[in-house]
Amino acid sequence: MNISFPNTQSISFLSGGGEMGALTRAKDWSNTPLGNPETWPQSLRTTLSIILNSRFPMFLWWGPELICFYNDAYRPSLGQEGKHPSILGLKAEEAWAEIWPVIKPLIDQVLAGGESTWSEDQLIPIYRNGKLEDVYWTFSYSPVNDESGKVAGVLVTCNETTEKITVFKKLEENKNELEFAIEAAELGTFDYNPISNKFTANNRLKDWFGLPATAEVELTHAINVIAENDREKVTRAIQKALDYSSGGLYDIEYTIVHPVSKKETTVHAKGKAWFDNDKLAYRFNGTLQDVTESVFTRAKITSALSELEENQKKLNIVIEAGKIGVWELALSTRMLNYSQRYLEIVTGYTEKIELTHDQLVQHLHPEDVPLRDKAFKEAYETGYLHYQSRLVWNDKSVHWMEARGKMIYDENNKPLKLAGVIRDITDEKEKEQQLLEREEKFRLLADSMPQHIWTSDRQGNLNYFNKSVFDYSGLTPEKINEVGWLDIVHPDDKDKNAKLWVEAVNTGQDFLFEHRFRRHDGVYRWQLSRAIPQKDHDGNIRMWVGTSTDIEDQKNFSKELEDQVHERTMQLEQKNIDLQKMNKELESFAYISSHDLQEPLRKIQTFSTQIMAKEIDKLSEEGRENFLRMQNAAKRMQTLIEDLLLYSRTNTTERKYEFTDLKPIVKEVVDELKEDIQNKQAIIEINEMCSASIIPFQFKQLIQNLISNSLKFSNTNRQPHIQISSNIVCGKTADHKALLKDASYCHLKISDNGIGFEQQYSEKIFEVFQRLHGRAEYKGTGIGLSIVKKIVENHNGSITTTGEPDKGATFDIYFPVTN
Repeated sequence: MNISFPNTQSISFLSGGGEMGALTRAKDWSNTPLGNPETWPQSLRTTLSIILNSRFPMFLWWGPELICFYNDAYRPSLGQEGKHPSILGLKAEEAWAEIWPVIKPLIDQVLAGGESTWSEDQLIPIYRNGKLEDVYWTFSYSPVNDESGKVAGVLVTCNETTEKITVFKKLEENKNELEFAIEAAELGTFDYNPISNKFTANNRLKDWFGLPATAEVELTHAINVIAENDREKVTRAIQKALDYSSGGLYDIEYTIVHPVSKKETTVHAKGKAWFDNDKLAYRFNGTLQDVTESVFTRAKITSALSELEENQKKLNIVIEAGKIGVWELALSTRMLNYSQRYLEIVTGYTEKIELTHDQLVQHLHPEDVPLRDKAFKEAYETGYLHYQSRLVWNDKSVHWMEARGKMIYDENNKPLKLAGVIRDITDEKEKEQQLLEREEKFRLLADSMPQHIWTSDRQGNLNYFNKSVFDYSGLTPEKINEVGWLDIVHPDDKDKNAKLWVEAVNTGQDFLFEHRFRRHDGVYRWQLSRAIPQKDHDGNIRMWVGTSTDIEDQKNFSKELEDQVHERTMQLEQKNIDLQKMNKELESFAYISSHDLQEPLRKIQTFSTQIMAKEIDKLSEEGRENFLRMQNAAKRMQTLIEDLLLYSRTNTTERKYEFTDLKPIVKEVVDELKEDIQNKQAIIEINEMCSASIIPFQFKQLIQNLISNSLKFSNTNRQPHIQISSNIVCGKTADHKALLKDASYCHLKISDNGIGFEQQYSEKIFEVFQRLHGRAEYKGTGIGLSIVKKIVENHNGSITTTGEPDKGATFDIYFPVTN
């Protein structure tokens, strides 16, 4: 790209620099905070010249706005679909919005103190390749000073280490598997280097010998801990094993004396020496088994050997279950040591035979040999080996294996050998193929459906759309990949759509959203989208499967329904206004009842009383009886008016709830009814009471009516006994259908031993003017229990009653603890 400037000498610092140099020269900087490059300070020019011409990944933030620059070496870290080249010249906060909370403190640290930072293998996810990826970095932030010596920019030198971290994690998994197998066998392990006369060992062996916790230990330190009578025997056995003519085998039993505790431990040691082409031992390793108990008794020897065999079986089971074959390749001699399982995986041979490295390599599928060669080349560079390959057995059947290994270096840090494991992954590959076939069937089925169907990976990146999506939108798969699926979403719905989708992916909760999709003719129609995570047996999300259903017709119907609801709501509001007017009229009626109606009633009672007092002698017996009946009727009418007023007030009185202890209210009612209680010689038993949110004066009326009711309908053949109690219960545990399951209720219970009633009348007794007994037997208006029910309803509660003739009645009242 050739770019011409008015003064090319003044921007010569931008010459060269590959792609990023060309992009930097081509950019119109006049619209940025930095302005024309001809005016840039020398410090920025020098720094940019160094960055653009460096082959090490570098990034620069410059000025108060932290304008972004980077070089070609840094370019690959941005991926194929991401920030390149749009972030060139952008402000840092805009360019790196997804990681700004992470990097801003580091930038501020450099800008404030002028000191460099260092971070190694740090996880900082960035947006690239069309999605947010987990990326590991080793990087340093350094200050860049301007001509005045002040920090004007931040220089970033970095290296992406994602692949290294991934390899380390896999190797750590393999190491843990091997350590588990060793721990299951309860073995001590050692690895001796005959050249350096030093060895490494696991913690169990070091504990037995009382050795220091250093990585390598001198062999003489271990020999000195062996019991004096066994030292020479062990020394000779080691020397013999290191002699090529002996076959390299090592099998001996001896006793260790711990240097501090003096505890004696007898071990059975087994090992093998490994030789190079010159028949010189370069490695000697093996295991130790604690067989102390076997020294004392033959039975224990048998038991210990049995245990050893069992542990060996466990180890073999672990290896077999993991389909693991172990191998070690000497790089200088190309000699390969391997396990029987390794031979079975590579060749299919079950018998024990010796094959050379070259003979084993011939079983690799010819098309996969370059893959294997590339992996070995990378192992020399990185120290780690990993590849998958097909294997061709002698019967021409094809199998799959996965190889992992680690480079072992000599004392000069030069590659000495590769050691690792292989695993049979044939079943996994077949399952992968079956999964691909199932996915193909799924796609064929999905493409035949009119509903939109789509899938995404576990990170939320959409990776499949069925045919319906393309037919509806008029877009091709290439176009959707280019512009993104959000392109067909209505502009007003995009932000919320993206937010809810990110929340679903992060939390694992179902995605559910109503939004509008643009049809191929430009018309937007409402869709209901739902996505459900697909999880494995461990509950980990593997992918998301989503559907989008056209609900445009339902939306239109809902709009019509909303209009109807609005119209009905307006009608209901008018009804409420009418009801308020009726309530006012009812209040007026209550006033008339309490004053105007009772005034003539009081005069009737007054004059009849005067006549009975002064004129009774002048009246006939029939006249006196009629006057008495008139007085009783007047009293009943007055009681009826008062009860009706009380019933009316329970509806019209303002409800003011107070959190109150119920016990004092019950005691106050009992005290007020003291005369009636004494006349009946009744026993009032007040048990545990709780506190709740109530309308105090109404609750007092409720208690008074219920106690009066029990006294009125007491059995004349036995002393009345009334029990009152209350406690807090949960709706889900209470045996009452009307209660909310998660709410707390006050359960008020009042029971008596009175005349009771038939259970079939349990609802009828709460109705106004309803009486189960004649007026001649029991006085009253039939309103008392109606008032009780109305008060319970005012407390958002529920009341039930149970009774049995001649045995009594029980009232159970439930109302919320808080209203």
